[in-house]
Amino acid sequence: MTEQRRTNQAEVLLVLGVSLGYGAVYAIVDLVGKLAAGKALSSQTTTLNPSQAAGHPWLDLALQLVQILFGVVPAFLALHLLKRDGKHYGMGFQPRRIAWDAGWGTVLAAVIGIPGLAVYLASRAIGINTTVVPEALPLLWWTVPVLVLSAVQNAFLEEVVVVGYLTIRLREMSRNLSLVIAASAILRGASG
Repeated sequence: MTEQRRTNQAEVLLVLGVSLGYGAVYAIVDLVGKLAAGKALSSQTTTLNPSQAAGHPWLDLALQLVQILFGVVPAFLALHLLKRDGKHYGMGFQPRRIAWDAGWGTVLAAVIGIPGLAVYLASRAIGINTTVVPEALPLLWWTVPVLVLSAVQNAFLEEVVVVGYLTIRLREMSRNLSLVIAASAILRGASG
């Protein structure tokens, strides 16, 4: 194994460790905890955007913003590592393609999202999933902007790390597109 390949492998593990890999491991451990709780999954809830400081709105806002800010840092790290190596691969904003990208994004969101919702609803119906609570934030002036920023942060992190960085690095290491797609799908599924 070449030195560059070992360096790339370590780099990939580190980037994943501070980004979506952390989320995937946390989700798996959380699921084990829910299974060990002695209650049926169908009687438990999972909150995606909880309050960080209930009863303290300004502290809650500050903690939400800090979480969002530091949530994008791994994506910028991944971009930096690629740029350092002179690899951009079109991972940038291209104004001439806005309509095309928006159209494809909408189609992909529907192709991925609708079956995902169907699986969630089916698993709820047969009692093998928790109830997902999208948010549990206080109803304040900043609630909607924080939820939008959180969604943008998650999308940016996932697209840059999984679609951009991870795809490029795995292709450099193996050149096997099937492995790249499988690793991307497993990471997305486990961390989502």
